[in-house]
Amino acid sequence: MARPKVPLISRRTAVEAALEIIDDEGLDALSIRRLADRLGVNGASLYHHFANKEEIVVKAAELALAKVRTPETTDESWHVWLPRNAHLLAAAVRQHPELVPVIVRRSELGMGNLMMESSAARLVDEGVPIGAVVPLLDALETFAIGAAIHQTRGDDTPVESADDSSVLSRAVAQQSLTFDEMYDVVSVAIVESVAAAVAAKKPRRAAKPRAASGGSAAASGRSAAAKAQPRAAARAAKPAKPAKAAPRSAGRAKVARSA
Repeated sequence: MARPKVPLISRRTAVEAALEIIDDEGLDALSIRRLADRLGVNGASLYHHFANKEEIVVKAAELALAKVRTPETTDESWHVWLPRNAHLLAAAVRQHPELVPVIVRRSELGMGNLMMESSAARLVDEGVPIGAVVPLLDALETFAIGAAIHQTRGDDTPVESADDSSVLSRAVAQQSLTFDEMYDVVSVAIVESVAAAVAAKKPRRAAKPRAASGGSAAASGRSAAAKAQPRAAARAAKPAKPAKAAPRSAGRAKVARSA
């Protein structure tokens, strides 16, 4: 059967249906045939839009992460939008847990590379030292994914002891922060800690040139002293000129004896 000149389905429709299958039945349940059946088309119709199943999976993951993006305006500081992006990433992982194996490989799969580049450029433009950009992005992403995986396991609180009077049982019952509140606190702490760690390295790196400069000055002093030594030795070796006053003194002595 020849491929139709006009696609029977849109690319967006196919990606949305693929994401639904992944969410409902798991990542392994998605196949070209399964997706075609869901859409009511022949499997060949999907190849009008996608090269293979892996491309469909990547596009489904990108759709799941669509809200995680670099702000288009400069109204907010990176202290605000960067932790928020991490929060949106965690929310996406919680909503689509079957995509975790894909999301953790997103750099390898080429997912979100343009967004990461724009985020890095935005951070540098806002004054973040370039050495802090990757630590910030990596730390927040790692925490976001890990926290989301922890929460998708079901209950996000520690297992209560059978003994209601135990310290753990009382701690669980009286915990002061919800998961989301704890997440926000830790996200802010990561941002501040990484920024402080990078700033703390600057004085140590700046001290090295000053030490080198001092050493250079000392070397210059030693070089000047070395150059002065031959001149001093030459002056010492040069015979002293005879005193001109000596003949006059001797004449006066002769006159005195004659008298």
